[in-house]
Amino acid sequence: MTLTAPTKVKLTALTPTTPTEPTAEITAPARAAVAALVGTENLEGFLTAMQAREPCRARLPVGAAGRLFDWGRLNAALAEHRLAPPRLRLERAGGDVTKGVFKVRRTRRGGTLHDLDAAALNERLQSGATLILDAANEVSPPLQRVCGDLAASFLCASQANLYACWGTTQGFDVHWDDHDVFVVQVEGAKRWALYGATRSWPSRRDRSGGHERPSSPQEEFVLEPGEVLYLPRGWWHAAVGLGVPTLHLTIGLTRKTGADFLDWLATEALGDPLARADLPLEQDDTALGGRIAALLHALADKDPTELAQGYRRWLEARQTRRPRLSFPHIGKPGSYDAAAEIRLSDGARGLRDGDDGVVRLSHRGTTYTVAAPLKAALETLVSGSAVTYAALEAGLPETLRPLAAPFVDEMVGRGVFVVSAGPAG
Repeated sequence: MTLTAPTKVKLTALTPTTPTEPTAEITAPARAAVAALVGTENLEGFLTAMQAREPCRARLPVGAAGRLFDWGRLNAALAEHRLAPPRLRLERAGGDVTKGVFKVRRTRRGGTLHDLDAAALNERLQSGATLILDAANEVSPPLQRVCGDLAASFLCASQANLYACWGTTQGFDVHWDDHDVFVVQVEGAKRWALYGATRSWPSRRDRSGGHERPSSPQEEFVLEPGEVLYLPRGWWHAAVGLGVPTLHLTIGLTRKTGADFLDWLATEALGDPLARADLPLEQDDTALGGRIAALLHALADKDPTELAQGYRRWLEARQTRRPRLSFPHIGKPGSYDAAAEIRLSDGARGLRDGDDGVVRLSHRGTTYTVAAPLKAALETLVSGSAVTYAALEAGLPETLRPLAAPFVDEMVGRGVFVVSAGPAG
């Protein structure tokens, strides 16, 4: 009996809702991902705010914010990584003031390098500029895990940006973001002004009007070290330093919308000849309208649950993620130390019972049919924890234990498993 066989993933669809209704119960992985960011004791309040599209603020446990990022990690990132503009940049009063902070030089092979000038950087920061580092999660493993778990759970893009300032000059003018944001105040404090939302579910691609900046804030407050603030997409806001060194993170969730689904559906519909046929634009609007009506009718006949499953599979398989490898092991046959730890690599995952003594592990849009004796080990992996090779092997009957190492080899080679140590001996 083989331990795995890849098949197409099929997941249960969410209960359909309209945009104005609260969403269905948030899944356990999504709850865990949010809890890892805001703290278990604050989870229900933040989930309620996310469903109601309202801001929410709470205090994290002592030291939790600093474990994601701190001044020491920022100093190390600037010293150890070549962080060039526009990823690393300076803003002041709504304008880019990065020019002159990097020395540009050419390499022997014709490339261009940007060397950070510490003296120019310090001078610019002393004059009130804000230092911004995009994708700060890529230089902080704890922060990367938070962003990766959020992205996998909500099937969307998640990135953390860092903001540091020393003065009282506002980095950005009053604005709104086209994604949900969790603000984590790490060091110092900042004054925030929230102006409210003037358009439901705004999008940068939306060509309609009616989304003008409000004249005065609804609420103003100081975000202290260790506090976290949730801002839904579309909420106008601004933040300003208080004259002391301050560092905060913004962790964004760029959620998928109905328009994103329709983009996918337009390509998916090409399997139908009616969708591939030329539109009769050379005829009058009655003829064109008849063709459009036929297309809409064909789409209306599709099973919504099957469409939901297909879209979910497509999103899972195309999520971007940082690689987690098991070098020197690359999936070639070998043996494993009993204490070697095995984990699932980042990405959407799930586990369900199958027929005929198997379970089905879904990972990044693919399902693997796995022998049922491995269910306990897989449940641990899906929960985000590790299992030792000895525990995985012990869960198999004697007759299947010789297949344990080839099974792990295969899953490592496919990028599903990450092993903390190479093969023994």
